Amino acid sequence: MRYVLIFWMVFMVTTLSAQSSTNDLMELSEDYEKYNLKEGNLPEKWEDGIRTDGGKKTYEWWYFDSHLDDGSTIVIGFYTKPFSEVNKKQNPLVTVMIDRPDGTIIRKEYFSKKEPASFSKDSCHVIIGKNYFIGNLDQYEIHYEDEDLNLTATIERTAQSWRPKTGHVLFGEAKDLFFAWVVPVPQGTTEIVYTYKEEEVALKGSCYHDHNWGNKDMVKLFNHWYWSRAEIGPYSVIAAQMISEKGYNNENVIVFNVSKNGEIVTDKGEFTSLYRTHGKMHPELKKDVSDELVFIYDNPNDPYRYEYYLSKEKNIAEVDLLALAVPGKFLLCLARIITGFDGAYFRFSGKAEIRVFKDNEFVESHESPKAVWELMYFGKPNGGK
Repeated sequence: MRYVLIFWMVFMVTTLSAQSSTNDLMELSEDYEKYNLKEGNLPEKWEDGIRTDGGKKTYEWWYFDSHLDDGSTIVIGFYTKPFSEVNKKQNPLVTVMIDRPDGTIIRKEYFSKKEPASFSKDSCHVIIGKNYFIGNLDQYEIHYEDEDLNLTATIERTAQSWRPKTGHVLFGEAKDLFFAWVVPVPQGTTEIVYTYKEEEVALKGSCYHDHNWGNKDMVKLFNHWYWSRAEIGPYSVIAAQMISEKGYNNENVIVFNVSKNGEIVTDKGEFTSLYRTHGKMHPELKKDVSDELVFIYDNPNDPYRYEYYLSKEKNIAEVDLLALAVPGKFLLCLARIITGFDGAYFRFSGKAEIRVFKDNEFVESHESPKAVWELMYFGKPNGGK
C-alpha cells in the first residue's frame, strides 16, 4: 500500500505542507499555564464559555453542523459580531443554513439589535434574543426562531471533546496575536425538529460543534485554510491546514485528530503532512482549488500510521465574501477598489477514506461517500506572492 501511495503522489504537484518545527511567526502554543488550562488535549466545560470580552479587536463564535438521515445538512452559528466588524463593538448574530436534498436552501440571519444577549464564562450558555446555544460538553440544545423558521436541535456527544494542545495559534514575533479553537463535540448524534413556513420536519443524524475566538482580524492573519471532518466506519477525523499571510512568511499549522469508537488515538499535527493535487483556478472567484487532499500522519515514535483521503465530487458552496457583506453592484465595486479584498469561501462534498497501517503493514481501511470539507480563502493565491 505504501508503494501505491508514493506512485499516486508522483502525479501530484508537490504542495507538501508539513508543519515545520522551526516556525518563528506562527505556532501552536503549548503554554498551558498561560491560558489556565490543564495540560493535555481534553477541554473542561468552562472552555466552551465565552473567552473574549466581546469588545473591539475581538471575535468569537460557536459553530454547529449536522448530516441528517434524509440527506440534508444544517449549519448554525452564534457570533459575538459579524466577521466584517472585528474592530467594532459587540453586535450579536445568529446564522442558519439548511441544505435540503432536493437542492433548496434556507438561509437565515438574526441580529439581536435591541433585544438582550448574554454569554456565560462557566459553560456554553449563549442567548441572543429568543435564540440560544446551551450545553456542558456532553449534551447541548440549540434553538432558533423568527417569523418563518422555528428550529430546535439536541446534541449527545459520542467522541471525546478535544483541543489541539492549548488551542491557541499564535502569530508575530511577540506572539500576542492569536486564533483559538476548541472542539467540544468532535462527533455526536442529533435530533432536529423545525417548522418552516408551516411545514414541519423532524430529523436525526450526526453532528459536530466547535468554538473559535481571537484578537486580530483573520484576514490579516490567514491566507487560506482547508478544514475537514468526517465519520468513516468506527473512525472520526478532524483535519485542517492553516496557511498564514505573507507577513507571517506563509507559515502553516496542521491539526489532525483521529478517534476510534469515540476515543482519541492520535492528535499530533506536527507529525502530519498535507498533500494536494494541483489547484485549478476558479473561473469567477480566481482561487486555486484542489480536488484531492491527503493528510498523512507518520510519527516515528508511533507504530500506527494514518492516511486520510478526500476526493471532491462537487462544489456545494462558492461564496464571494465581499459580495456577501456589501449590497449593490456600485457599493461592491467601490469596496473592492478601497479594500482590495477578494476573499472566497468554498464548501465541497465527496468521498473520504482512512487507511491504517501498523509497523508499515496495512491493517484496515474504511470509506464514506458523505464527506464535506471547506476552503476559506482570505488572501491571494500562492500566498499573495
